[in-house]
Amino acid sequence: MFKIYTKRGDNGTASLLFSNKRFKKSSPIFDVLGTSDELNVSLGYLQSSRLQEIKNVCIKIQRELFILGSYFAGKALEDKKNDWDKRIKELEEAIDYFDSKNEPLKSFILPGGSKESNYLHTSRVICRRLERLVVSYTKGKEPTILIVKYLNRLSDLLFVMARYSNKRLGYKDEIFE
Repeated sequence: MFKIYTKRGDNGTASLLFSNKRFKKSSPIFDVLGTSDELNVSLGYLQSSRLQEIKNVCIKIQRELFILGSYFAGKALEDKKNDWDKRIKELEEAIDYFDSKNEPLKSFILPGGSKESNYLHTSRVICRRLERLVVSYTKGKEPTILIVKYLNRLSDLLFVMARYSNKRLGYKDEIFE
C-alpha cells in the first residue's frame, strides 16, 4: 500500500515511480507527467456526463493516459507498436463517428455551451499542451512519436465530442465571425 506522504520530496526533488533516481521537481519530465495527470483529472469531470457515450469514451482515455504516464515514469514501453497503432485507429474511428453526427464545420467556433462541451474543450487544450511538452521532452524519438500521434488524434476527438455534446444537449455552435 502506498503511503500518502513520504517527506522525500521536501527538498524539491522526486523520483519517478519506476526509478530510484532523484530529479528536481522543476525537471521537464514532471511537466509531462503533471500535464498528463491534469488532462486525466479534466476528463474525470465527464464521468458525471449526461451522455453515456461521452462518459464511456472518457473513462477509456483516462485508462490509456495511465499507460502513457507509466512510460514517462520510467516503465519500459511494453506495449508493442501495434497496440499504439490500434489505439490511434480507435481514436480515428471515434472521431469519424462523433463528427458524422455534427453539422459540417464551415467556420471557427467559440468554445462554450453545455457543461460537457466546456469540460471537453478544456481537456482538448490541456491535451494540446501535453502534446507540445512531449515533443519538446522527447525530441521526436521513437517510440514516443506514436504517443505524439495519439495525443494529436485525442485532441481532435475531444473537439468533435465537444460539438456533439452541445448538439445532443440542445446547444448550437457559437460561430466566430
